[in-house]
Amino acid sequence: MPRAVDPLVLSMDQRSDLQRWLIALGTPQQVALRCRIILAVAAGETEMAIAAENGVNRKTVSLWRERFRGGGPEALWEIAPGRGRKPSYDVTRIKAVIDATLQSKPKGNTHWSCRTMASGTGDQQIQREQDLA
Repeated sequence: MPRAVDPLVLSMDQRSDLQRWLIALGTPQQVALRCRIILAVAAGETEMAIAAENGVNRKTVSLWRERFRGGGPEALWEIAPGRGRKPSYDVTRIKAVIDATLQSKPKGNTHWSCRTMASGTGDQQIQREQDLA
């Protein structure tokens, strides 16, 4: 027998926001999936049925139900910290390269190439990456 969960009650504003995001063309697919999950939870479906219908794990349904309870509709747009590729260079290094590109020229040339910028900034890592490419 499916496990009973406490029902999730949506206000009219919350329900309309979720439905609007679900049909909008610009909504990321991960957010649309989360909206479908929350709307199904509010309709009283079981976690197993929602998981099977959306092709996710039951724990995913439980996770987004609890996040919605804690943060409302805006919580569906949040990305967990630590996700995504970590930057290779720090912000000050990137700013220095951009400033050099926009405000100076290499000797004897009209613009910077990736190799002249690497040698101009003394960045051996960039030079090795460019030589491998």
